[in-house]
Amino acid sequence: MKKIFKKIAIYAVCLVLSLAVYAYLCVIVTPKDINDAGGALYYNGMGFLAEPENSLDIMVYGNSDVYSGFAPAVIFEEQGYTSYASGRARQTVGNIQPLLKRTLKTQNPSLVILEVDCLFEEEEKSANEADILYAPFVYHARWKEIKARDFYTIPDRTGSVDVHKGYINSSRVYNTDIDENYMGDSHAAPAALTEKNEKNLSEFLEVCKAHGITVFFLELPNVNSWNYAKHNAVQSIADKEGIRFLDMNAKPEGYVLDIRQDFRDNGDHLNRKGAYKTSTYIAAYLNEYYGDILENRKDNPDYAQWQEVVENYNNEI
Repeated sequence: MKKIFKKIAIYAVCLVLSLAVYAYLCVIVTPKDINDAGGALYYNGMGFLAEPENSLDIMVYGNSDVYSGFAPAVIFEEQGYTSYASGRARQTVGNIQPLLKRTLKTQNPSLVILEVDCLFEEEEKSANEADILYAPFVYHARWKEIKARDFYTIPDRTGSVDVHKGYINSSRVYNTDIDENYMGDSHAAPAALTEKNEKNLSEFLEVCKAHGITVFFLELPNVNSWNYAKHNAVQSIADKEGIRFLDMNAKPEGYVLDIRQDFRDNGDHLNRKGAYKTSTYIAAYLNEYYGDILENRKDNPDYAQWQEVVENYNNEI
């Protein structure tokens, strides 16, 4: 019996030591700053955690369309509204739920914008690259540039302020050859949401309602994943829930998408020209329809950091 207990104790110690070593490896390879390799993946989408408490009036959630096409610097420069683009690749509305709840621990946004392409993402990612426990698999390429500080610095999203506020700038221009009538028939039957996405959307809206937050549906330009079938599905939901819906693909008045010049790839993600044009339009739209609940912060000294955000953006442009 003593031998059995001894073996169990040895196995337990080995297991604990193995877990400790693995945890330490996770800490080592996880980016310590947004400028580290892989930093955008770890901090973008979560950078709102580093923002001053109750300083964001607008939160934008969605997939990669968000960080490619929504530029908070432009929104602030145009209207003085503070915002954060919390976008992550292939993100479903179910993945967004915990982001919303984490946001509400430190922020009290007046407006939440849901980029609705996420409603048609069918599979929630089994491995969350934002979770430090997956770090050795997600950030393994960082071994090439490990620094001394990586061995003793703990990753801290609350201490890594993102001057881009979630937006990722790209100067690349991809001359896509996709037909300009990519939306198809405007009378197309509404596309179906999965049962899980319907349920998660309902819960998302309930949380926003419980906190007195206005919700706005937005679809950024995407000539590959978007069409009128999806547009009509979202419009039906928006009408039912009393939510305003702006689809940048449906040729809103005063906005002209140039599919030959506005994308950084074959029609999925906007480049900086497309993002600037789109964000400028959205800023004016927000002022027209939500100016009564949003506040212009330009002359407020408590928001002086946003002038740096604008200057950094303009220098990059």
